[in-house]
Amino acid sequence: MSNINDFWGSAKERLKPKRKISIRPKIDYKNKILPVLSRFSSWLKYFIVRISRLPFVLSRRDRLIVLVLFVVLSGLIGYRFYREYLIKTEIVPAIGGTFEEILIGEANYLNPILAKNDTDRIINGLIYSGLTKIDNSGNIAPDLATNWEITDENKTYTFHLRDDVNWHDGMKLSANDVAYTIEEIKDQNIKSPYFQAWEDVKVETPDDLTVVFRLDNPYGPFIYNTLVGIIPAHVDSSTISSSPIGTGPFKFSKAVSDKNKKIQEVLLVRNDNYWLDKYYLKNIKYHIVPDEKNAEKKFRSKNISAVANLRVEGEGVKSHSFPTSRHFALLFNLTSEKFKDEALRKKIKSEENFDPKFEMSLTVLDRPLYIAQAEEIKNNFLSRGIEVKIDRRSPIEFQTIIEKRQFESMLYGFDPGYDRDPYPFWHTSEINGGMNYSGFSEKNADILLEDARMTVDPAIRNQKYDEFMNIINEKVPAIFYQNQDFIFSVKATVKGIEKIDGDEPWDHLNSIRDWYIKTKRVKP
Repeated sequence: MSNINDFWGSAKERLKPKRKISIRPKIDYKNKILPVLSRFSSWLKYFIVRISRLPFVLSRRDRLIVLVLFVVLSGLIGYRFYREYLIKTEIVPAIGGTFEEILIGEANYLNPILAKNDTDRIINGLIYSGLTKIDNSGNIAPDLATNWEITDENKTYTFHLRDDVNWHDGMKLSANDVAYTIEEIKDQNIKSPYFQAWEDVKVETPDDLTVVFRLDNPYGPFIYNTLVGIIPAHVDSSTISSSPIGTGPFKFSKAVSDKNKKIQEVLLVRNDNYWLDKYYLKNIKYHIVPDEKNAEKKFRSKNISAVANLRVEGEGVKSHSFPTSRHFALLFNLTSEKFKDEALRKKIKSEENFDPKFEMSLTVLDRPLYIAQAEEIKNNFLSRGIEVKIDRRSPIEFQTIIEKRQFESMLYGFDPGYDRDPYPFWHTSEINGGMNYSGFSEKNADILLEDARMTVDPAIRNQKYDEFMNIINEKVPAIFYQNQDFIFSVKATVKGIEKIDGDEPWDHLNSIRDWYIKTKRVKP
């Protein structure tokens, strides 16, 4: 028995895994390592001493050669590292820089419900947001609203708001702000240019993120009314222009006025809490000048980035342009004895000559653009035996004359807007007290305009507009001229501008999110 135990015991001992033993040679620091370190230290000391004495040993020429070689070697090493850096990285836009743009005209209201001119609307478009906006393709798109529904035979519009939008002062956007904005527009004492568009619209707010608009009658182009900027309910609207608070991508910083209290500069800063993709530009500075001459002169200065509505030629300057919805028309007064005759109007529109000479008066707003167009018409007509007498009028005189229909013909600037709805200018109901200044009235034309207004589908609406224009071209209550171009001249320091497009002057900023001045390099 003992033999068996001895056997299993010895076998177990043999089968037991053996621990791996690391055998490290014992290092003799004293006799081997220290002598090596001592010799290296002595050599390094000798090298440093020799190098320090080198300028005294070498001649001036040799020292110059050594210096040049050292600089070349350092440059080659630096170039290699820099080249590696360029190969392994790429240039991308960076946040920063100030975009400075010149606007021709006046800045009167930094309040979207009062803005009337292009300058106001361009600046307000960056400070405030509407329920909807015009996208880069020229289509209506959600902005403060995520989506909307049209029900009740096109008489009810229900908008659903985003829940992540704050005002520039930190307060949260709610449906109450939208209702407040519309009620302020409907206040006749404020005299908002949008009063007529919202006058009969009822507003409801079922909850903080829902707004319902109820119309008395279907109105197809109503969706474009919702482009108007929304103002905060917690701020007195009378103070908005002096201290603008919006929800847009840029916040108001300050305005500089001259001694006559006319705004000359407006500075905006990037809204770091904007709910959509952040913009690259850190600051935007607008310079407001009265005319083209001052605009071009200021554009030549160092810091200016761009000028709106002016073509400037020069190295490093690129001009973009697009046709706007604005155009001039020579409008005949159909109630005057001279232009009641449709055949006469058609002859004036044609290329036929007049013999004997035909005389006519053309009432014109006394503004450079209007005068230039009137002079062109006068010169073209003169060659055909039509003598045009240009009657220049101030804005107040011009408005009085056209409202009383005290003109033979006039040069009128049409701006139908994004929808090109011609109803206000041509429907029979607009003759007395409206904007149908020519006095044009035609039953089939009225029916087309009424049907178009009741149609939500823009394709069908545009088809009816085209049919209406065929009647206008046949009856000739007016002669229409080419749409006016908006021109945007910008220096090469501003990058990311691929194409400028739109229908209105403020549309040139539709793609500003992609513009940048600063860059940085990153690994792809």
